[in-house]
Order: sequence, then C-alpha cells, then structure tokens
Amino acid sequence: MLLFIRSFLVLYGLIAAATGFMGTTARFNAAQTDAMTDNNHRYLAAIWMATSLAFFYVAWNPSETALFRFLMIALIIGGIVRAVALINYPATPFLIFLMLIELIPPALMLWFHTKLLHAGSL
Repeated sequence: MLLFIRSFLVLYGLIAAATGFMGTTARFNAAQTDAMTDNNHRYLAAIWMATSLAFFYVAWNPSETALFRFLMIALIIGGIVRAVALINYPATPFLIFLMLIELIPPALMLWFHTKLLHAGSL
C-alpha cells in the first residue's frame, strides 16, 4: 500500500512540475490573451510548481498526515470541478482521464493511508 501511495505521489509531483513549467515558460501571445490573464496563468503555474515540492516531500515523509490529506482533498476537489464543468462542453477522452486520475487514486490513497496510520505502519 505504501508503495502505491508513494508512486502516485511522485507521479502527481511530476505532473504538477510539468504543468507549472509549461505555464511559466509559455510565450506571451497578445493576439490570444491580455497581459492580466497571462500574468494570472503564470502565477497559478508557479503554484503548481510549488505544489510539486509538497507531493515529493510527502512521498518521502508519508507520516505528514495533514499535508497528505490536504493534497488528496485538493485533487479530489479538482476532479469534481472538472466533472461539473462538463456542462459547458463535451467530454473528451483526455478530460475523462484527467477526472479519473484526480478522483480514483486520491480516494484510494486516503483510504490506504488511513489504514496504514491506524496500523502504525507510517
């Protein structure tokens, strides 16, 4: 169970780092967006990059229960928000994949983490 948790924490950390890197290094295109929107996107990308550090930290320190639960709940809320947003546009296979990876593994990880915590294995 701990290997499953650590593997997914590293995966989420890599995804967050890549998302943040792509957002912070994107070229500004004045024809597609204004400066304020671009600035906000870069700010959120930097938050993604910082969040990747939290995922990596918890992967190596799984006993950090509060941070672990915060990250899992954040992923689950993100998946729910993606699902609700489907009222605005059709679901694509990639969007469904993103929702599933934000809903199923974090819920399992919360359950496994709680079991390990109660068993004294963390």
